[in-house]
Amino acid sequence: MNERRVLLLILALYLLVTTGYGALNPLFEAPDEQHHYFTVQTIAETGRLPEVAAEPDPWMGQEAAQPPLYYLLGSALIAPLDTSAAKASVWFNPYVRLGYAESPTNINAFVHTPAESWPWRGYALAAHLLRLFSTLIGLGTLVFIYLGGKQLWPHRPERPLLAVALVAFLPQFNFLHASISNDPLIVLACTAALWQLLRLWYQGVTTGRLVLLGLTVGLAILSKTAGLLLLAYAGLWLLVLAWRDHGRSFLRKGVVWAGLLLVTAGLLGGPLLWRNWILYGDITAASQFIRLAGGDRGYTFAQVLAEMGGLWRSLFAVFGWMNVAPPSWVYMVWYGLALLAVGGGGLALWWAVRVRSQAASVTHSEESPSHHAASVTYSRVSSSIPYFLLALWVLLVYAGLVQFLLRTPAAQGRLLFPALLPLVVGMVAGLAQYRRNWLLVVAPVLALATTLYSLLVVIPQAYAIPPLLAATEIPAEANPLQVDMGHGLTLVAAEIETENAQPGDRVWLTLYWQRGLSAAVPASSAAPELVVEIFGREWNLIGKLQTYHGGGLYPANLWPAGPIIADRIGLQMAADVALPVAAPVQVRLVDGTAPLIAGQVKLVPDDWPDPDPEAAPLAQLGTQVNLLQAGLAQTAVQQGDTATVEVTWHVQQPLNGDYTTFVHLGRPEQPPLVSGDAPPLNGFYPTRFWQSGELFNDQYALAIPPDLPPGRYPVWLGMYNDAGRLPLYVGDDRLPNDAYPLGWLDVSVP
Repeated sequence: MNERRVLLLILALYLLVTTGYGALNPLFEAPDEQHHYFTVQTIAETGRLPEVAAEPDPWMGQEAAQPPLYYLLGSALIAPLDTSAAKASVWFNPYVRLGYAESPTNINAFVHTPAESWPWRGYALAAHLLRLFSTLIGLGTLVFIYLGGKQLWPHRPERPLLAVALVAFLPQFNFLHASISNDPLIVLACTAALWQLLRLWYQGVTTGRLVLLGLTVGLAILSKTAGLLLLAYAGLWLLVLAWRDHGRSFLRKGVVWAGLLLVTAGLLGGPLLWRNWILYGDITAASQFIRLAGGDRGYTFAQVLAEMGGLWRSLFAVFGWMNVAPPSWVYMVWYGLALLAVGGGGLALWWAVRVRSQAASVTHSEESPSHHAASVTYSRVSSSIPYFLLALWVLLVYAGLVQFLLRTPAAQGRLLFPALLPLVVGMVAGLAQYRRNWLLVVAPVLALATTLYSLLVVIPQAYAIPPLLAATEIPAEANPLQVDMGHGLTLVAAEIETENAQPGDRVWLTLYWQRGLSAAVPASSAAPELVVEIFGREWNLIGKLQTYHGGGLYPANLWPAGPIIADRIGLQMAADVALPVAAPVQVRLVDGTAPLIAGQVKLVPDDWPDPDPEAAPLAQLGTQVNLLQAGLAQTAVQQGDTATVEVTWHVQQPLNGDYTTFVHLGRPEQPPLVSGDAPPLNGFYPTRFWQSGELFNDQYALAIPPDLPPGRYPVWLGMYNDAGRLPLYVGDDRLPNDAYPLGWLDVSVP
């Protein structure tokens, strides 16, 4: 194996893939990316470091309190560019669903206009240059991961290469390093510092190496507050190293080494800490992050642990604003590799215990068994110390994150990336225990497949705008409408894709729109907003979506005139809905014309109740419907009251078309004195939706006129449509007038 060529191949693939992420992921569709960008731009424009004022700048947000190194370097990079149009061009999506990966709409935090299109100019070019800067920083991190692996495994070149490949093809690593963020710089600084600590362990301590380590830690402090944690950790490492090399006199030597580290790092990072203290009374400025996030949320440790599922998923692959997730097989690949590594670690531990037990039994009969065994044990412990120290760094980074999560929401896997080197070292060490060369090839290939799929499929699909169609391409099953909805937009047709659903389901529909050739294009601030609503019985709202068109991605002011826009919408329904119901789907534009019913969705229970097998139906309406129960809720009313009729239907066969239920008071062969005719469930479950096996209750109302003479009146029930009444049978006998007698109603004077 040509180690150098393999390394260069991995690094080249990383550059290609990560640059692809930077090009395909729309601008500012990464957590706080716009804040990072405008912090860089502000420094480039003013030549000064920003600060968080009492009224914080919304363009920079909490990033104005961040350590400045990334922003200073980035500002030098974009200073020659004209970015003056940035704030006027960036269009925030007010309906974005941050952190909700299950949402089918409004995953975009920003609306992306032609100003972002290739060839990039102005602020778009500046943003892509900063993304490329992050990508190159990630290249440096990979190099230091390789060098760290070489320190641990100088004679096993496949292991450092595997470590580099697993990180280089980790989708979250690629996504982060294709974003504008200060995280790549702290990850680089921490990885470089860990390599230097390993070099001190294996190659010895020199003044030059200590100074270089101090400079690296100082740069880490200037990159992010995790640099302070790195300073404490590096000091502890030096104390352990002094103990190994100098025995009982380790404390004096360790203090000298740690002092040199502290002075060197302090020369770089100290001024920033002093500035934070003067400005905020807090050397870390963490108080400003918590303030801008709404204050200390006061979580318990148990509440923080409940958020860990999202943390681990986003360690591998969650994109956008934590709201674009790849399919489950991507996670299965990474979870599988992680479990294999843990299993390999357990196997190594078992072998270590077994070998130690065998060594103890062999040396038991030798002349100086205790001295030999102690020597062997000391050697093994000494060789394991770097691994324990690396594991300690993971625990410290995790503990620091948990401490932060107790006060403010930030459960994102990228915040564990400063510990990438020990994490991937542990993973490679575990996988290597299986002694299967094919695994060392298959693992990076699988990793590469996950990131390529995320790059080429997941992200493009997430931000794809609706297709443009010709009128002839509208599906035949769509309901033709041709209704002017206002704002120069015509709703040409609507297709309700979800015909049957249960409460809590997502309803899918496609609306076919057209902007007229003479329609004025509104400004972005006045782009038409679409409202889609689903109503249950009695027009109770059970689902609503308000958004720009295209699920927030394609407002109508960006449309060309003429083509059909196929706007597919997923709308979540409430979990508590009275069933059954044929729920109307209403479409309107804010400040547009009157709303329009685009179709209906049938909502039914998972399982229909079964009829009592011992109770015969009261009557049969045709061959399609059994009348299981029917009667008057009250047998006596006063003039001006309303009598209620209660019915239970059991469908035997589908009904063709819509029928109306009649409820008549009076003699059946004469015109009714009072009529309570209505479609079933007051029109919210028309008979054309009925299917075999359905069983449900229904109600009808008889409004008694104030002038109806007092007396005792019969009440009748049946069904009819334009063709006439449904035949009504009791047993084998067809009743006269196809009317079922519900009973007698006594009407009295109030």
